Amino acid sequence: MTFRYLIFCLFSSLIFHVTWAQESYNNCANAIELCPGKKFTLNNINANATVCSNCEDDFTFCFSGKNTIWATFKTNDLGGTVNVNFSNLVFQNLPGQGNELQAAFIEATLPCISSSYTLISNCQANGTGNFSITATALPPNTTYYLVINGSFGTSKYAEATFDVLVNGPGANRNPWFGISSSSATLCKGNAITVYSKALGCDEQSVTEWYVNGSHMGTTIDTFYIFNYLQNGDVVSAKTSCFNQCRDTVYSNTLTFTVLDFLVDAGEDKYIKEGESVILNGQTTGTNVVWTPNYEISDPNTITPIVSPSTTTTYFLTADNGICSITDEATVFVESGLEIPNTFSPNGDGINETWEILGIEQYPDCSIQVYTRWGQLVFQTTGYTVEKRWDGTSKSGNKLASGAYFYVINLRDKQFDKPLKGTVTIVR
Repeated sequence: MTFRYLIFCLFSSLIFHVTWAQESYNNCANAIELCPGKKFTLNNINANATVCSNCEDDFTFCFSGKNTIWATFKTNDLGGTVNVNFSNLVFQNLPGQGNELQAAFIEATLPCISSSYTLISNCQANGTGNFSITATALPPNTTYYLVINGSFGTSKYAEATFDVLVNGPGANRNPWFGISSSSATLCKGNAITVYSKALGCDEQSVTEWYVNGSHMGTTIDTFYIFNYLQNGDVVSAKTSCFNQCRDTVYSNTLTFTVLDFLVDAGEDKYIKEGESVILNGQTTGTNVVWTPNYEISDPNTITPIVSPSTTTTYFLTADNGICSITDEATVFVESGLEIPNTFSPNGDGINETWEILGIEQYPDCSIQVYTRWGQLVFQTTGYTVEKRWDGTSKSGNKLASGAYFYVINLRDKQFDKPLKGTVTIVR
């Protein structure tokens, strides 16, 4: 035996001992779902049939249910004509095998129960090359089955691999997803809400939001609030449609123009209790306003004199006829107790709670916070880190931005009167 002959024998042995396993879609209950517009490569090699009275393969159209495989698809929201195209048929061509593919698609009002089957397409009984089957006037959002098998030769059924493509007006999906805003121009520091809308996108999932391609957040709502856009930033979004045959859909893009001009409240200041200091504001705008407007010489001048009794943050606001921009500066008052007049529980991890410096010296203090209408929203005895006010009501709901009134009773003989003032929530 020559070496060349030995190699030939081994190679021949490999060829004729290849075994194909049955595919999972060999039965109706495991029918493979065909996604519109996507080509699937299937095969009916080693497929068999479940044939008994009213079983899944107990049917006869232009062919009977032998060595069958099953697929399924769902019409779209409009319904209409659906085509199933077969191509790239490659038969095994073993001795005794048939050489024709057979196919039809059916409606089953009771899935996989043959007595409920209705043939809804032309029936193909002798497909040897590329062919199509078609159904017309199909109703929307309805599931149908595609059954495929091979013709019988002299002793065996035809077995082949082939490609299947579902398309047509009744099957094609054309989801659309877009974003919009009330304006593409905003002022620096202002928030802008961008809205999303989807059409032809059943079972829409969450929306992913992006700025300049960087992921910013995920929402189940149809809008997203952007707080810190810069000039030229590009906003986009994407979502997924359809629980089955999931499809990712991308939105249009929005490019934003952010208008800016000089508004600078100046550097923070440090004074001792009872002292005054000048705020060195600068602006190229007009209509200057400082807030809060108490303990200040003139809230409408760019460089006012302030005399805060406690550490206070002053906000300088100006406009240029189009935009209104605000900047801030804090005057720190050195004393045994510092009560800030503002904090910002907005989730950015900075200044999230109302921190009163020095309050730990008064463990029995009582603190109450009221709305401008006198409704009590916060109360505590003792003010540890764990008890700091986070801008929520007694029931745990987030309170709106704005000024609130506080009453602090230190319960100390050095303070015969409660400390009163306002604290502003900035979100």
